[in-house]
Formats: sequence, structure tokens, C-alpha cells
Amino acid sequence: MTGYNIYHQHKDEEVVYMVQQGDNAAQEYLLDKYKPLVRAKSKAYFLMGADSEDIIQEGMIGLYKAGRDYNK
Repeated sequence: MTGYNIYHQHKDEEVVYMVQQGDNAAQEYLLDKYKPLVRAKSKAYFLMGADSEDIIQEGMIGLYKAGRDYNK
């Protein structure tokens, strides 16, 4: 997470607001920050015919949409 020091000092809600304002670096920061959580949670799921990376990718898409659509 090199180069993310500016976002690290903010609460996640504040970073999400930055994402919603079009800050792509803030979006990458959140995706990188929570990717280990998505990976850990994806291990509990099985999708017929899907690779584990497919499930992780679906989780990352969900994380992306959650940040985009979050409304306090």
C-alpha cells in the first residue's frame, strides 16, 4: 500500500466520499485495503464450475459497488 499515506489518515467513510467524488487513487486504496478480507471470506464459498479466483473477483466487484453506492 505504498503511496496511500494520504488516505490512511482518514476514516473509511471519508475515503469512500473521495471515491464518490472521482478519486481513483482512493478507490484503489480501499480495494487494496480490503482485498485480504475478500480473499478470506471467499474461501467459505463454492461455485460450481468456478475457480476460487472467480469468487474473489466477484467479491472485489461487490466491494467496488459498495464503495460507489454507499450513502451515509
